Amino acid sequence: MKFFAKFAKTNTALHPESGIGFGCMGITSFYNDVMDEDAAMVLLKTVYENGCRHFDTAELYGAEHKDTKNHNETYLGKFLKTIPRDSYSVATKFWPLPDGKYDYETVKAHLKQSLDRLQLEYVDLYFAHRVLTLEGGIEFAKAAARLKEEGLIKEVGLSEVSGNWLQQIHTKGGPIDAVQQEWSILTRTLEDELVPVCKANSIAIVAYSPLSRNLLVQKQEALPEGDARAIFPRYQNMEQNKRFANQVHDMAEKLNCTPANVCLSWLMQKAAQKGVSVIPIPGTTKLERAVGNINSVDVVLSAENMATLDAMANEVAGERYPDEFMQNGMAIETQA
Repeated sequence: MKFFAKFAKTNTALHPESGIGFGCMGITSFYNDVMDEDAAMVLLKTVYENGCRHFDTAELYGAEHKDTKNHNETYLGKFLKTIPRDSYSVATKFWPLPDGKYDYETVKAHLKQSLDRLQLEYVDLYFAHRVLTLEGGIEFAKAAARLKEEGLIKEVGLSEVSGNWLQQIHTKGGPIDAVQQEWSILTRTLEDELVPVCKANSIAIVAYSPLSRNLLVQKQEALPEGDARAIFPRYQNMEQNKRFANQVHDMAEKLNCTPANVCLSWLMQKAAQKGVSVIPIPGTTKLERAVGNINSVDVVLSAENMATLDAMANEVAGERYPDEFMQNGMAIETQA
């Protein structure tokens, strides 16, 4: 991938680039109140100055706000105007619901709205946020190929897709450059089918929720009132699952790093073992955690560490999403 080259870690003082991207969702949506704009600009500036060169957003992140000034893309666009365009890459996502249309005119209209909010002439990577049908995925790939020819996007992605569908869309619709998928110590289902397809076709994986929605990095008995994660099965099984956080914290203490460093280092080493390129996109609204996440590229886990962490996915209680979420285009084994 062309944009993936921006993540090659270098040792030069001018470009201390990291292999870690930044997921912007939490700045405006779902887990917290909308961040104060000034605080959000400081956060984005800090991760950029510490080597982050890829920013991930979506038209869905902020669509619940009546005023577009609180839209995730709007916040990110204001920051991106302050840095050179060739110094970063940005991805956003097309949301197909409620109409379920993936035709060229619909996709282009959505993309133009995103570009307006981002104040950009093009995005480096444009995803279909959900692939509701195989035919829709193929149609999106064809539409994206035209948008690529028009210079409005550089590369094409799919989010939440099975390996079977990915291969068919890549073959029949047009080249797919990246898939965005949940991948973490506790979420490993993509490794059996999707990862081999990505390897065979040189498709990068953009890994969202690499910290298992903080389940592995925060020791807590209960979520704050109003936290959206309360409906997630793994948080509803906190008593069984909190032991994993304890194990990760113990390992981090021995390695003199943070629990998040352990999780992100595991992911990068696992991707290397599997022969695929990965860009983790952890998100946070906390400056210290954001900088700490970027430093994960310097943490190396032993074979024994990896084996301990590998065992957790088989023991976790609860699915990654509630059943009702899985009906809206989530990649599941029944995609055939």
